[in-house]
Amino acid sequence: MDFSEIRVIVAQCNYPGYMIDVYRDGRGEMFLQAYYREPDVVTGQHERQVTRRWFISPEMTKSEIVQTVFKCVLTSMEHRTREWFTYRKKAIFGPHFDVDELLKICGKTDGRKK
Repeated sequence: MDFSEIRVIVAQCNYPGYMIDVYRDGRGEMFLQAYYREPDVVTGQHERQVTRRWFISPEMTKSEIVQTVFKCVLTSMEHRTREWFTYRKKAIFGPHFDVDELLKICGKTDGRKK
């Protein structure tokens, strides 16, 4: 499937408040990314927010492309929930924690109850 065909499929997907686009990076690889406006959780300023990039292969079927758009939105909603959910005014499940810092919190156990 070529770039223009993929863009047509993605343009037929919609989620309120999101703009979803497909683009090529510097190497020519195709990616899907969504944008929305929301207050920044740190500054409170209403800003354009950007999702992570999702790889799109020319070999993908229409169903795989639509499912990738859906997964993009689901993952974004989880990310937003992790940013906005707080316990005692702290985003304890925040999505921006460094994995090595999380590993330190885990200590010598794997975090499961014995």
